[in-house]
Amino acid sequence: MHTLFPTCLETDRLIFERISHETVDPFELYAFVSRDDWQTDATEHMPWFRLQRLDQVAEFIDRAEQQWADRERARYLLRSNDEGGEIVGTTAYKPEWDARRAGSDIVLAPAYWGRKYGLERASAFVELTFERYDLEAFYTTCAADNEPSRRMIEKYVEKYGGRHEGLLRQHSPRPDGTVTDQHRFTIVRAEYEDVTTELETLDFDVEWEMPPPRGSSSE
Repeated sequence: MHTLFPTCLETDRLIFERISHETVDPFELYAFVSRDDWQTDATEHMPWFRLQRLDQVAEFIDRAEQQWADRERARYLLRSNDEGGEIVGTTAYKPEWDARRAGSDIVLAPAYWGRKYGLERASAFVELTFERYDLEAFYTTCAADNEPSRRMIEKYVEKYGGRHEGLLRQHSPRPDGTVTDQHRFTIVRAEYEDVTTELETLDFDVEWEMPPPRGSSSE
């Protein structure tokens, strides 16, 4: 198993749990995504996360495992320590190795909006991008009419010295055939380094699945 992605991260209030068949109970995840607020408000702008059957949840986990193995995406459940470890949403870290940049996505159940979970999660991914993965930019987008996401993104982009690049018109297709305009935000290395000179970064717990020592036997 390669170790490019953390198997678990823990910030002040959030636990990022790798999505795989070894770590995630599909019945627990199915119960979470079956909530009315998940099937409506939470996924209004990301309808591909509206998993409506148990087999779709299993397929979602299958895809997460394949993306992990292909080193193209690390997908996590988000659990909240404030809620006794309950699932509050999902997130993914998405490196683009050739372009030397990374992005991410997040879907939170509306009951947990306004608690700055999105800011806390994004801060971990931004810092990993520049300090662990040695990439040159972190970017993200949100639908033009998704004001809650835009406000959350603006907070962490400002924190790390980035900026709003503009509105990408007719940019992102949805399953129903519509295409949405998307705001794009970017943080580049020079901006990040300028504002973090005197900050303590990577101040969270990270677990990596380490390979066995060379010459060791599994027997």
